Amino acid sequence: MPVYSSHLLSYRELALGRRIREARARRGLTLRELSQKARISAARLSQIENDRFVPDVAQAVTLAGALDVPVRSFLPANLRIPYQIVHERAARSEAPRQIQLTSAAGGHRAFHHQFWPLADLFIGRHLEPVLGRINPVAEQDRQFCFHHEEEFLFVLTGGVEFCCRTPERLVREELRRGDCIAFRSDLAHSLASLESEPAETIHVLASASMPVETGFDRLSQRPTALFEHDGDAPVAVQMGKRLRTLRDTHGWPIEQLAQVLGLSERQLQRIERGDRAAPLDLMLRLARAFGQPLDELIGGPPEVEPPYFVQRSGDIDRVPRRTRRTPVERPDAAPSKTCQPLAGGFRARHMYPFLIRLLNVDIDTLTLHEHHGHEFIYVLDGELELRTYVGEELVTEILRPGDSCYLDSTVPHLVRGVTRSPYARLSAEVIDVFWSPLGEGYLFE
Repeated sequence: MPVYSSHLLSYRELALGRRIREARARRGLTLRELSQKARISAARLSQIENDRFVPDVAQAVTLAGALDVPVRSFLPANLRIPYQIVHERAARSEAPRQIQLTSAAGGHRAFHHQFWPLADLFIGRHLEPVLGRINPVAEQDRQFCFHHEEEFLFVLTGGVEFCCRTPERLVREELRRGDCIAFRSDLAHSLASLESEPAETIHVLASASMPVETGFDRLSQRPTALFEHDGDAPVAVQMGKRLRTLRDTHGWPIEQLAQVLGLSERQLQRIERGDRAAPLDLMLRLARAFGQPLDELIGGPPEVEPPYFVQRSGDIDRVPRRTRRTPVERPDAAPSKTCQPLAGGFRARHMYPFLIRLLNVDIDTLTLHEHHGHEFIYVLDGELELRTYVGEELVTEILRPGDSCYLDSTVPHLVRGVTRSPYARLSAEVIDVFWSPLGEGYLFE
């Protein structure tokens, strides 16, 4: 699904006043004549035409009727754009946002860290990319949280301590600049800067279920859950708290959810307290109500695969390269990039992060290609050229270090590094996070 071009406009860019004035001129009406037909004072109409007054919807409809044109003619053509680019300077000019944590008892508190959304206008995305500022946190103030996704974290600057409560024990990992980690975020985890200054990170969350909110709203308006350690609490107690947290973050009163599920309030209260284990047929109904896959709702420890995987920056050159299944070069052309997985030791279900090194090749050797899924691209070094279609028009965008792009990969596209040096071997380095329910084998050999 797209970014709508109208979402990129401010009111002034709509040029509504000019459009009304031009429509009036085409009809041969004076300002006073139109004001009489629309029953709007001439002074007010003059303010509207000169963008000194913002009309409401009723006034816009009335003016359109007086001009005998559809109100849609006052609006610019709306295009569906299959990508969203966020330039670093624009992202950092916005105030950072905080994620609210919700406890199983229904209380709220702010997370220690700040975030900037990197795909807030792309409707229907399965990946949630954010730029993070991870602050130092005293041990006694550490907050553990969980949410029902997979997460990829890349350290841009500074160092980050990652703590996670696995089924076996509490583990700690120190991540430095260029290190990254992929992990199951339904396990309780916590972050803190290793230094006295904040660290900066890129986070990408992936979910099997498509969120209905746009962009960062999924995290900021539907809070993640605050983990309250229960030791060896029974499964029914842990599941009850999880269900209570989900209900609270959806903003549903207990009587509303009980009615949807066909239960009494008393029955649902017993399940949320952990006095009664939820039957699997009820879990199916809950999964439908919350819009989540059943396995994500039930959770539980992994069977054999590790719950997280760390890729150290110093080891990246030893990571075997992978080959794209979808041809990105013309037949018989030399390779245009190298692709190395950043989460090769993590059994991901939907999200596959790669380090892509773009080689210095001519644009004529590349071909537009498409494949199922989405991509999030973050530029680490060099310049990146993106070519894709908006409607029937082929468009070109340039991204520089710190810029990012969220892309609908089903639309034909190509990316290449840009450098002026004919002698350079590499032209750009990017993090490219692919989302596809068809698996990594669909994307790479």
